Amino acid sequence: MSDVLIRDVPDDVLAVIDHRAGHLGLSRSEYLRRQLSREAARSDGPVSTADLQRLSHTLRDLADPDVMDQAWS
Repeated sequence: MSDVLIRDVPDDVLAVIDHRAGHLGLSRSEYLRRQLSREAARSDGPVSTADLQRLSHTLRDLADPDVMDQAWS
């Protein structure tokens, strides 16, 4: 595996990264590794009908009042 060195990262940006990593119980390196992996996996292509159908299936319970009541109780 390769290493990456990023220079001149503002202190306030590192503070946010460290806070988010700490909140998840991760080191800064592990948090950034996961963020980079997520970014690399992101699709830049157009949204397809199949994408919208998957999203609709995933979110189908949002219109169910019983499910939403249980989510917030």
